[in-house]
Order: sequence, then structure tokens, then C-alpha cells
Amino acid sequence: MSLPDPSSLAFRPAAPLLARLALVCALAGALAGCFQPLYAENATVGGPALMDKFRDVEVVEIRGRLGNDLRNDLIFALSGGEGNPKGAPLQLIIAVDTSSSTAIVNSSSGLPENQIVRVTANWRLVKADDPKKKVVTSGAASGTATIDTSDQRFANYSAGIDAEKRAARSVADQIKAQLGAFFIRSPGTPGSAS
Repeated sequence: MSLPDPSSLAFRPAAPLLARLALVCALAGALAGCFQPLYAENATVGGPALMDKFRDVEVVEIRGRLGNDLRNDLIFALSGGEGNPKGAPLQLIIAVDTSSSTAIVNSSSGLPENQIVRVTANWRLVKADDPKKKVVTSGAASGTATIDTSDQRFANYSAGIDAEKRAARSVADQIKAQLGAFFIRSPGTPGSAS
């Protein structure tokens, strides 16, 4: 038995397939440097410059226990644990609200078995030295968390507070991402590093 001739039809379909595979590999290699994490140290737009812009934002006091939790989460997210910058050129003003709804009701007792806790925040970024507090940018964020309820009041109360804290952390992450997107789109924002 002899080996098939390379010019026969059996070997011809492999050549276009190999050419396509080589093209896909070349394109993947060329595009590999285009994707960078938002907070990466070597990012052209983000990285250290974006973190400096976050540090130029002072989070103004938010009333209430939930507001305080959200404020603390935001301060940590924006400053990396360095604290709230006093005298920063930009201020973040936030209004926060919470609500809960019943997801599952026990058919025999009529009591809720599960609740959904929702935290919503409307925020605006203003220049600190502007007496009229003209809005530089604004947005909204929301987060949800679920709890299983029981017939014990303190357990339900404690679970509700824990769910609000979890939802507030999600809201803080969303606000940080929205601010990051704004700073990248508007690198010349007054009061931030360009």
C-alpha cells in the first residue's frame, strides 16, 4: 500500500482550515492587549490615575444607620482604606432608602417565610467649592438581599439588618463603578487628576 499523494483531494480541505485557524490565533494575539481591568496598575486610562480621582471625592454624611453603613463602605471602596479625604475638591451626596417585600408566604400559617430587602441610593457628585452645589454627574444604584424569616422577632430583626448591610455593599460597588466610568469618560473633570 502506498501513501496518498499530497495533491489529492484528501489533503486539500485541511489547508483552508489551517489558514483560518492561523488567522484566528493572530487576531486573538493582536487583541489580547486591548482588554485591561479597570483598576489595573498598568491600565492606560484607569489604574493609579483613576484611584487618585477616587481619592479626590469626599463622601458627605448620610443620615441613619443604613446611611452610615453605606458611607463607610463607599469611603473604603474609594480610598482603599485611607479614610474620607477632608477638603477634597469633589463631594458625593447620597440619599438612601430601603424597602422590603415578602417573597414566600406559608399557606398554612399565613406568615412570610422569605423576604427581599432592597436598598436604593440616588447620588450626585458636586464641586466642594461651589456654593450652589451644581451637579457634575449623578446616578442611581440599588441592591437586594434575601432573608429567611422565622417566628422569632429578634432573629428577623438581626437578619434584616444583615441583609441591608449586604445590599448596601452592592450599592457601594455600583456607585464606585459608575464614578469610575464617569472619570474615564471625562478625564478633565474639575478637581480631579487629569
